[in-house]
Amino acid sequence: MPTETVTLTPDALLDLPALPDGKHYELSDGELIVVGTAGAIHELIKSRVFVILVKYHLRTMSGQPFSEAVFTLGLSRARIPDVAWVSDERVRRIPWENRATAIAPDVAIEIISGTESPEQMDRKLRDYLEAGVEFWRIFPSTESLTIWREKQGFRLDGDQLVTSEKLRGFSVPISEFFRR
Repeated sequence: MPTETVTLTPDALLDLPALPDGKHYELSDGELIVVGTAGAIHELIKSRVFVILVKYHLRTMSGQPFSEAVFTLGLSRARIPDVAWVSDERVRRIPWENRATAIAPDVAIEIISGTESPEQMDRKLRDYLEAGVEFWRIFPSTESLTIWREKQGFRLDGDQLVTSEKLRGFSVPISEFFRR
């Protein structure tokens, strides 16, 4: 009996049944990827990053932070960054319906918890960069951050300042993400 291959779309992710263990789905080249759940440190750092972006939003009255939203990175790619930033221009292009966000974010931020293989992380990096997204990887184990712009990564740690080409005037010491 022949098998049928089905290529999923980003909107199809929202129609899939919820996984009982808190995991969720992402999509890369039409392939369904199950993404693990996060622990306490991951969630603590994610909330700090989100609050920092909310403060930036309130200061500049521009753009919008998102958390755990499905973003479309192409016809057969959808990712759910831990935190994302979307410019006002892109926010205005989001259809007012509860579907996958039909745009790529300007900035996608992932807290690296060690549950993804290097191959999975590289594939995620490729998906974001090919969609023109500035991609931040935050590493709790080393209290560092790598910012990827186009094909170049920049590593920061300690009190080095995190800046962004997509967030005008944004500047925060990396240590703010890890303060205890």
